[in-house]
Amino acid sequence: MSFDDELKDYKLVAPDVDALLRHFERRYMNPTASTPSLLAAAGPLFEELSPLAPLNKDGEAKAIWLRIPRGTIEDYDTFEDMREWGEVETHAEYEARWLEEYPEELSWYRLVAVQSFEPDGKLRYVGISLGNETIVSMLVGERPSYVQMGRYEEAVACRLCSLILPAVRESMALLADGSYNQMVATSLPYQFRVGVIRRRDLWQVEPDVRASDYDGLSEESVRAFRELVESGMNNDGKIGRTTDFTANDFFRACKLGYESIGKVCEGMAPSELYRRYADGRDEGLTGRGYGLNAGPGIDFDDPKAWDEWYFHRSQRGGHPWEVVPGGNSTHVELYVSHDKRKLEWKFRLGEISEEEYERGLEGAGYYFVIAGKHRQFEAVSFYLALSAAGLPVVIRDAEQLLARLDGTDWVGVVPHHVFPRYCEGLFPDEYGKIIDFTHVFKGGDAWFDQIVWLPEEEAAIAKPSAECA
Repeated sequence: MSFDDELKDYKLVAPDVDALLRHFERRYMNPTASTPSLLAAAGPLFEELSPLAPLNKDGEAKAIWLRIPRGTIEDYDTFEDMREWGEVETHAEYEARWLEEYPEELSWYRLVAVQSFEPDGKLRYVGISLGNETIVSMLVGERPSYVQMGRYEEAVACRLCSLILPAVRESMALLADGSYNQMVATSLPYQFRVGVIRRRDLWQVEPDVRASDYDGLSEESVRAFRELVESGMNNDGKIGRTTDFTANDFFRACKLGYESIGKVCEGMAPSELYRRYADGRDEGLTGRGYGLNAGPGIDFDDPKAWDEWYFHRSQRGGHPWEVVPGGNSTHVELYVSHDKRKLEWKFRLGEISEEEYERGLEGAGYYFVIAGKHRQFEAVSFYLALSAAGLPVVIRDAEQLLARLDGTDWVGVVPHHVFPRYCEGLFPDEYGKIIDFTHVFKGGDAWFDQIVWLPEEEAAIAKPSAECA
């Protein structure tokens, strides 16, 4: 059955484009073999984009914003179908749903297109993303071993490539006459933009957020944390080392941390607390692991057994240091670090000589490193407890944690299609190290007007190459 037999005659309106894009939702497109029909459909699109400069000097990807009309209510899902499905009862409800989904006359879609070539100039790869969905990802001239794009998806991709051509022509015409970048700067909807807000400005508008940022830390704890950091002692070059280290030394440090955050610890040995409260993937440390992390366990009181496990365990795919489990980036880690690893790394990179490496080993030993910038209550409490016990310990992101608690740092506002984690690369250095990211909703967040929106990267017409000049 052909594509046209299965699907309606789609128009260049936002509901139709979205309906086609839904065929690719949440699907990672591994490169597939190219087909003549898909190459033919993509060709005119790349021809229209040929004057556009790549995103960066040495890159191959090009990007441009497209504006596509929302059409009329007749272009939306049919009223009769939605009423049959129980989604609406009246035509007024139907119209309200349409306006809620498409409140503006124009919908915006970012088009990213890339062509890669072999050294001899032959086309090697073609990739196209529209509205943050990969619709084309194909290798040219060979059939890789990946699962191939289905014929139905191929037909949808071909239709999309052809359907958006008028919108591409419009944006390229605006770029040619010099009005495109100004149009994007003034009209791009906030849902697609990157911005920042000073945390204390956010607190002023929504005071409850401050309590959330403190995460249960008392003013006394924050004051003690600040004193430690400002004293300069949160520096691995200014703290001591432990040479004869054992598993029980690690478990006892964990116990101090668990007590500081209010975990029930009475009646349990430190190793039992670790097994109860930590992640559990301990790479054979306790003998209670499972799967890849299974192992016989080690003698908890033998420094040699610890050294052997620490330096020579067969794999490092577990999470033995994840002492407070959480999501992908919201856990707390209590690393046991050893100077030998850092010295080995510097030696391999040629930063130190063999003599400096050997000399460094003379004073080498173990110390603790706490990481948990998104769990400030647990991370800071662990740090204070281990410091008070006289253990050699440092905490990562200390200055950023303090800035958060003081409200002097920036919170990053990211586009709605971006998951608000690991977004540091979206923000210039002038805003420091941003560690918190969020979405914003106009009309829902009272601090919306306090946001400083960052300028969009400007598109440009490619300069002629030296050969063509």
